[in-house]
Amino acid sequence: METVLIISADKWEFTDEKTGELRKGVTLQYVSDYREDTETSVGFKPIKTTVNDAVFDVVKKNGAPALYRIDTRSRPGADNKPTLTVISAQLVKPVKIFEAA
Repeated sequence: METVLIISADKWEFTDEKTGELRKGVTLQYVSDYREDTETSVGFKPIKTTVNDAVFDVVKKNGAPALYRIDTRSRPGADNKPTLTVISAQLVKPVKIFEAA
């Protein structure tokens, strides 16, 4: 498991214009502690992934932004390249980023 800062979880749905199929999902955005600063970049980059409703429910219940321990698994993505998928999240602690001092 990895500890990350989850910054948002958003449910979405739309009708596929080509097939007419209703598509639904959840987008999760988070920041991990991995970053290699260079001469032209500094700071953390958000990671955006699709998750299941169970992960959304945990984040909805506990809030964001917050530190969570996430569990990931790899799955085949585009062109069968490995893609990491978040399969569970457990609250570590809420984070108040913009709280006045």
